[in-house]
Amino acid sequence: MKRVFVIGAFLVGSFITNELRAQATDDDIQIVQGAWGKQKRELVSAAMQLSEKDSVKFWPVYERYETARKKLGKERIKILDQYATNFEKLTAVQTDDIVARLFKNEAGYNALLQQYYAEVKKSLNSMQAAKFLHIESFLQNYIKTSIQANIPYIGALEKEEKK
Repeated sequence: MKRVFVIGAFLVGSFITNELRAQATDDDIQIVQGAWGKQKRELVSAAMQLSEKDSVKFWPVYERYETARKKLGKERIKILDQYATNFEKLTAVQTDDIVARLFKNEAGYNALLQQYYAEVKKSLNSMQAAKFLHIESFLQNYIKTSIQANIPYIGALEKEEKK
């Protein structure tokens, strides 16, 4: 099952990274999120291993979560796109703004996870809620790592200029 997660997360990381290389538009982001959403649902379904009875309770909660998560994901992509597009000429003020927006986005994502952990727990139980949290955390961290590995490192130009 871990292999399925890694492959799925790799695919979405690749999609998003490609979107950051070219300027990401709202339509581009929506297409990527839509394609990934279908694959992600299959991954979540395989990992959660829900009974038919539990599926009826879980999926409506999951759909609400995904709607909110996609908004945060879209904002994160736009922030990273702004950085990737302008990193060579960012001022300290612009960099501070990007970092502040990333912190706010991360806080929003953590609050969303807490909210939906509680909702899944209420709908199912603590173990299933923890499983949901584990899956989401794994996928989001993998995607973040994939993206970070493919955007310019802060200070990379300074090192090049010193050579």
